[in-house]
Amino acid sequence: MSGDRDLRGFWRQANGLILSMIGGARTMTPATALARAEPERAHGPTIVRIRGLALLVAAAALAAQLLSHVGAAADAPTAPLGVVLGQALWNAAQVGGLLLLLALWCVHRRGWVLALAAATLAGLPFAIYAVGPGAWAFTALLLAACALTWTRDFPDLGVAVVDAPARAPPLLAKFELLAVACNLLCSIYNFHQSWGLWPHWDALFARTADLVGFTPDVTAMARALYGLGLPGLGLPAYIPVGEPWNNLGVLAFTLIWTVLPFLYVLYFGLIALQAEHTPGRRIQQALCAIAIFHFLFLTDVVDYRFGRGVANPAAEWCHWLEVFIWRLAIVLPIYQKVASGQWLRAGKLGLALHYGVGAWAAGFLVYEVLLYNAPMFRDWATGVPHHQLILFGRGYSETVGWHGALVLMIALYGFTLLAMPCRRVVVEARGPAD
Repeated sequence: MSGDRDLRGFWRQANGLILSMIGGARTMTPATALARAEPERAHGPTIVRIRGLALLVAAAALAAQLLSHVGAAADAPTAPLGVVLGQALWNAAQVGGLLLLLALWCVHRRGWVLALAAATLAGLPFAIYAVGPGAWAFTALLLAACALTWTRDFPDLGVAVVDAPARAPPLLAKFELLAVACNLLCSIYNFHQSWGLWPHWDALFARTADLVGFTPDVTAMARALYGLGLPGLGLPAYIPVGEPWNNLGVLAFTLIWTVLPFLYVLYFGLIALQAEHTPGRRIQQALCAIAIFHFLFLTDVVDYRFGRGVANPAAEWCHWLEVFIWRLAIVLPIYQKVASGQWLRAGKLGLALHYGVGAWAAGFLVYEVLLYNAPMFRDWATGVPHHQLILFGRGYSETVGWHGALVLMIALYGFTLLAMPCRRVVVEARGPAD
């Protein structure tokens, strides 16, 4: 019963906010809009302490370098434990560095922040591995950003997800925009597995490579990105190159994975904030915490090709965890939108989305996760041969499973971004400014 009262209270606050915005849109200032949006926040904004984040990034980067170069043997087929732990911390340092730069840009939009961000993004493809030569320069870049953060009196950030008018308080982005980006990049990097599914990324990459004359093979690209073209510097045996797929697609795969963990840490962080508006808040936030931990520390334990970790015994276990997190990233936001009634505010079209997408998500959860992925994981973990689930004579997973769901989510969030009520990420400075 308390959950019903909370839900009714949320509806009253949301309706009041919408009516107040309609009635006072011409005279509403950013401060007034923020004040009127405040009742929707059950526990106030989440505080991000910028200087604390800088300290954690610097510590992770230095620890990653220390662990990765202690007892590392380049000719070992499996990475030493220090290299595995160092690579896990290195990924967390890179994600944390991007989060730090994003936070700095929100409170201090200056040229030096933009220059640091551009240099960081440009350097990521050449600093994928903590043991590589590019990691030294990238560590210096991270430490410079952290030092500049500590030498200036930056305020902390308050972050919340609210229903706000177009001219509301300082906005980072709409949640739906981040959802489009995450699903789009996931669909592109899976170009090889979803070759038979529209928009046929594999064929697009192949035709583009032929058109522009892009000819390097995957091994040459891996060596160039790792070794920076330095003579006599080979790729360690424990860094996988991967199967010789479409060369341009492999390059896109590598570039996408330099930023995808950062985007999904943001994605699940915002989902955790939105859990305040729906039943099962603690369960949702616990699931989001697992996902964030994975994309910080475990995603580079997965090792199936260059750009995705180092060879190690725990790789497949982490890969299976990631499989279920990908499915969670599809189902959980839809649950939140249906449970909070967000789409119902958009009339008949919103009503159709509310029930239609909700029913699809329930079917996806049952068929893809419970009847397809869960038995496959069970058979893998117990060493039993797996018999693939077939739907209408075709492999379910490729046709209308996760790969198909990614395409559907791109269309869904792209449409709602342009034509439906969206939640906005509100960022506020908390404390003294520089």
